[in-house]
Amino acid sequence: MNQDTLNKKIDTVQGYKEKLSKSNLVIFFNFNGVPADISNALRSNLKNNNGEMIVGRNTLIFRAFENTIIHDHRDIFIGPTSVVFSYGDPAKVAKIVFDTCKSMDKDSPTKFLKGGLLGNKHLSPKDVEALANLPSMEVLVSKLMGVLQAPVVGFIMTLKAVPQKLVLTLKAVETKNS
Repeated sequence: MNQDTLNKKIDTVQGYKEKLSKSNLVIFFNFNGVPADISNALRSNLKNNNGEMIVGRNTLIFRAFENTIIHDHRDIFIGPTSVVFSYGDPAKVAKIVFDTCKSMDKDSPTKFLKGGLLGNKHLSPKDVEALANLPSMEVLVSKLMGVLQAPVVGFIMTLKAVPQKLVLTLKAVETKNS
């Protein structure tokens, strides 16, 4: 192998490592048999949602993941592998990938998924599916705000009820005396 080719491969691995360090979720999936229009739509959808999909040589991708838990799961890198990096909401990106897999095979969408990496945790295809079925970050934050707001609203309504009952009682007494 000549030096130029070796330098290109080193640069490619370094680029993958940079993407890995920036991302909060990585999903590996089998792109074999994925039509070009679906692949292009997936790339576009990921780009619009702080994600990115790359297709590269398994050996180079494997080298980029040497110092991660994925290094112990060599089976991920058998066959054509595409890698999706999420730089934003991991649940949203997982949902995009899972919905794409579901559009190709409604009965067994996880057959396209090879696994993933969330922080330092290895994800099985079922874990990626579970992550995809989580609500988005906006929905989770709004639910949290509702839970935090409920006791305060209850307390305010209780404080409001005491004078309101007094006013209603006085009104009833006034109506009865008239």
